[in-house]
Amino acid sequence: MNALDPDKILFTKYYQSLCYFAWQIVQDQEMAEDLAQDAFVSYFQHRAQVATDEKAIKAFLYSAVKFAAYNLNRKSKTIQKFWQRTGYQESDDIDYEHQIIRAEFMAAVQQSLADLPEACQKIMTMSYVEGFSNDEIAEKLTLSVNTIKTQKRRGLHLLRTKLRPDYFSLVFSFFLVDF
Repeated sequence: MNALDPDKILFTKYYQSLCYFAWQIVQDQEMAEDLAQDAFVSYFQHRAQVATDEKAIKAFLYSAVKFAAYNLNRKSKTIQKFWQRTGYQESDDIDYEHQIIRAEFMAAVQQSLADLPEACQKIMTMSYVEGFSNDEIAEKLTLSVNTIKTQKRRGLHLLRTKLRPDYFSLVFSFFLVDF
């Protein structure tokens, strides 16, 4: 594959989102990665039957992950665990779309976090992804609470410049920013 290979671009664009989407269902990172990879294999095997526009390809990939995860029920209790977590409610198309949006949102946030300077990235991840308080981060990293707050402000400023405006507002509300 060369640098402009459309298959590689497609894989790079959707792989992380598909992994997160699958993980939401199966709660197992390795299995989620397998499901995402299998979705691409299925797409490459059936691409002649899928429309060539990106929306159709994206829908195919997410559907492939969704149905592969549901089919795991024959081999394990994965779906039963999923239903227990969701309160035994039937999953509908709106829930499915919300899961896709959340997966893409989280992939964009993860990519933006990865682009931050290392110290800032670590603090932002500990705070907003892992849920540590400023005091806990300061203690773990042996830094002052003011340094943690400064790094978080700097990180949010950098995220604001990197993320789409609608994503940033979601980050801000989703993670309940506390300085």
